[in-house]
Amino acid sequence: MLYQKDFGIEEYIDEYSIVSSNNVARIIQKNSHLYTIATTSQIIPHVQVVHRSDIDYYVGDFVVFDWQDEVYYIKDLLDRKNVISKASSHAAKSYHVHSYEQFLATNVDQLFILIAVDQRFTLSKLERYLMTFHRDDLDVTILISKVDFKEKAEYIMKMIQDTYPRLNVIPISMYHQDTVQRVKDFLNRRKTAMFIGASGVGKSTLINSFMGTQDENTNAVRRDGKGKHTTTVTKMLYLEDTDSFLIDSPGFKTISTTNEVDGKFLFEEIQELAGFCKFNDCTHSHEPGCAVKRAAHEGEISNEQLARYAIYEKKLRGQQKHERMKDLKKERSFIRNSK
Repeated sequence: MLYQKDFGIEEYIDEYSIVSSNNVARIIQKNSHLYTIATTSQIIPHVQVVHRSDIDYYVGDFVVFDWQDEVYYIKDLLDRKNVISKASSHAAKSYHVHSYEQFLATNVDQLFILIAVDQRFTLSKLERYLMTFHRDDLDVTILISKVDFKEKAEYIMKMIQDTYPRLNVIPISMYHQDTVQRVKDFLNRRKTAMFIGASGVGKSTLINSFMGTQDENTNAVRRDGKGKHTTTVTKMLYLEDTDSFLIDSPGFKTISTTNEVDGKFLFEEIQELAGFCKFNDCTHSHEPGCAVKRAAHEGEISNEQLARYAIYEKKLRGQQKHERMKDLKKERSFIRNSK
């Protein structure tokens, strides 16, 4: 029987039909240029990387490792199921900002997005989270934390459910262990779950509760409602109760992505109804025979949901126009330079 903390290596080897599996490991923590890896039998810290500048490694990666003179090192990267990433920006100078896609973790099966009641909430913020982290091969759950602020929690929950009724949303409070247990029950056996959100939303506190320890550092929230950074590195933990793997990551301030996004998954119900509209190019605003407007009138979908869809469509048309203008400028520049 394999070591219980093999972190999904056994399943990965079977799924990808890896023949030579003795030196397969998984990265469970990254500290600058050093890594902690898990094998089927042990945890190995302070692992280095063979000098290859064309590969970056992240928590969740399955890798091939070797050792020499009691020094362990990573030799190669194995195929990734998916990548969890977001846009990362840093100012080189006050007038110049660089943006690029920052990898947070890889090979994730379940994503839990924490949003705290005592921090500023908007539907736009929720939509940015969902469009940034949505993957077809990823189960996403929204956790509304600190619901002891009862009135505000009820307001946020209703807003989300009225607008996006298909989203899986769970209210949690660390003072009510039944809500914590409900989240725990969602964790799938032998799967990898990642917890993300802004600083101070309670990621580390929740994971502490799962683990029954205080291994994850936690700090109080500032008076302005903004959390203090507690988790400083991304790390993967093993939860024996559910035989699951949990990834905790540092909180972040901004949410966006440089990847191309498609927000239609937020409006699947409207997209389905649109197929019954009288006109193929129906905007669901004034046209006769609009199945979407009829559904809103009869209460099948909410007016809030339809209003957010109209905002999304407007933004999408603006983005498409912007892309067309960029392509036109490139074409004109090419023609000028070719003369």
